[in-house]
Amino acid sequence: MNQTGSITTDLRAGFARIIFSHPAHNSLPSHLLAELVRHIDAAGENDAIRAILLRSEGEGSFCAGANLDELLALQEEDAARDFFMGFANVILAMRRCPKPVVVAVQGKAIGGGVGLAAAADYTLGCRAAEVRLSELAIAIGPFVILPALTRKMGVAAASELCLDTEWHDAKWAREKSLYQRIFAGPEELFREARLVMRRLATYSPAAARELKQSLWAGTDHWPELLAERASVTGRLVLQPDAKAALAKFKSK
Repeated sequence: MNQTGSITTDLRAGFARIIFSHPAHNSLPSHLLAELVRHIDAAGENDAIRAILLRSEGEGSFCAGANLDELLALQEEDAARDFFMGFANVILAMRRCPKPVVVAVQGKAIGGGVGLAAAADYTLGCRAAEVRLSELAIAIGPFVILPALTRKMGVAAASELCLDTEWHDAKWAREKSLYQRIFAGPEELFREARLVMRRLATYSPAAARELKQSLWAGTDHWPELLAERASVTGRLVLQPDAKAALAKFKSK
């Protein structure tokens, strides 16, 4: 498999900045998802780090979700389940991390990219940060990221996003609590993100750890739940209607 893309961690004064990059609109193939888990876990275990900023490279798309070439190549149910566990494992890493995780969304987010925004403890966006879940239109569903969506947005807003598979603007995402704040453009967004991180870096690590555990109460079953959801999606993506829809989607 082509190992294109990269993930870097920059250590700042009291916080870590994790940046992922991929030439296909910052999509996240399996090898990058696995690497992202390692970066989040390492930052969570580093006593010099009190908070984590997760963002993608550039000022264009935030994240196009799963890599379509990899998705289309799936042939076996076990491999398909493992593929969808990629985003599940990132969400679980964000959940178990003892430090606050802030996500800055500078551009369009699709599928798993929306899941990253939903799994953050605090999410900042800008006017270009539209969101879309197109999974139902390609004969599957956003089952793996759905627990993160409903936890942050509520069932009604998550249902709207899942069933209306077109784009939703950043204002909608802010009104539905996916984003906590939105800014005019990437420059302002990243500047504010740095200020937020500097504030978080001054807070008590012990207090932040206890607060995060409290905020994530009721999610202890997520490892099993997300694994079940990955199996469901892995089974559906191998069906003929999903294969046909994916091929058509890629050709656009």
